Amino acid sequence: MLTSNATTSTPTSSTIVPTRMLLQKQGTDNGIECSLHHLPRPLLREFRHVFQDEYLNQPRRLDGKVNPREELLLLAIPTNQRAREDLVAIGDHIEEEKDRLLN
Repeated sequence: MLTSNATTSTPTSSTIVPTRMLLQKQGTDNGIECSLHHLPRPLLREFRHVFQDEYLNQPRRLDGKVNPREELLLLAIPTNQRAREDLVAIGDHIEEEKDRLLN
């Protein structure tokens, strides 16, 4: 079930869409929160290091042509799930909680 209930968050100047519940099974508190941001400069530097400047500086348009003056716009979509247990602890119930969050 898709919901659009905004959750409590503090938007930053890079925030395009504030944090909201994206997906939640009906009758449960299992949900995935997400938000949309312009890619922060430190992360953009990491992308440039990993993918090289050529990949980032020559975006392809929908028609397949390359405009070398056009700058690539990268967006970050962080997702979060709330854990019911302290995931640093150990035990069978912690492993079950990790499985719940990963599946």
